[in-house]
Amino acid sequence: MTVADVAKAAGVSITTVSHSLSGKGRVDASTRERVRAVAAELGYVPSRAARNLALGRSDTIGLLLPQLPTMSLEELLGLDYYGRVAVAASQAALHHGRALLVLPGVQSTAQLRSFGLDGLIVLDPILDDPRLELLRGLPTHTVLMGQDPNGEFGPAVTIDAAGSTRALLDHCWERGARRIGMISSDLAWSATADSRDAYATWCSEHNIEPTLAIAPAASAQSRPELSSAAKQTALDLLRAPDRPDALIGMLEDFGHGIVLAARELQLDVPGDLLVAQDIDDAVAAASGITALDLNVHTQLDIALAMLIADEPLPADEVRLVSATLVPRESTRGLAR
Repeated sequence: MTVADVAKAAGVSITTVSHSLSGKGRVDASTRERVRAVAAELGYVPSRAARNLALGRSDTIGLLLPQLPTMSLEELLGLDYYGRVAVAASQAALHHGRALLVLPGVQSTAQLRSFGLDGLIVLDPILDDPRLELLRGLPTHTVLMGQDPNGEFGPAVTIDAAGSTRALLDHCWERGARRIGMISSDLAWSATADSRDAYATWCSEHNIEPTLAIAPAASAQSRPELSSAAKQTALDLLRAPDRPDALIGMLEDFGHGIVLAARELQLDVPGDLLVAQDIDDAVAAASGITALDLNVHTQLDIALAMLIADEPLPADEVRLVSATLVPRESTRGLAR
């Protein structure tokens, strides 16, 4: 069924059909309704390809994945978080009438231009991120998922890292922990710095000495290496005379590594040590580790809405999304 068929059945011109169905042009209300009724009766569906060609748009949104120098694309997408983001992005794009193109890595601005994207979501920018340099001069609307640590690029939608960190700390405190340590990563994300700052402030408010350690994640080549880095860091903390009675891992798989360290030292979780992490995943769920649901569907819905807004948003526009605490066995309570 074509627009010409609708025009013939309705006894009007093709232009009148086009204007009636698009809501544009000068067509009286009665004719517009009659054309729409005929189109519905005939089962006519407008061609998105033809419409987009006429409007000079593609209805395609790009999702630009992080580029980690030591981790392959297969390993990257093997992380629950990035897999969930890719699925949520495709669903959000479809909800907004768009298609999604997942871009594992691009080498130049010209390459980005060649895709003819209507919008671009850049995931997890790091300090001095080379991907952001490619955006200079690019006319495509762009939204970051995670803030630019340099504060130069935007707009952005991001998880409330400070509020999320405090939620984990408050939860462990309510479960009886009084020496709560944190294992952060060496990844140069804005959220990493925000979480550390929130931890320091929280400790000051509760008159306790911060116990912050950094696990090397930037050089990891796989999920097991992430877990191993957290385990080794946790072992050092838990062997100390004044060991923490709770440890929070600030990256996917860090919670699992902390649990492995506790087992090696014959510490009971949660009887001797409470364990939590900031990113929920299948391993955390299966292991009973308390974690945070980062609500990626909400983040992506907001990002898509920001992208397709009639007017580009200012670079300093930041939309915060709250995480949801998912309590599990690992923080049920210390044995006193």
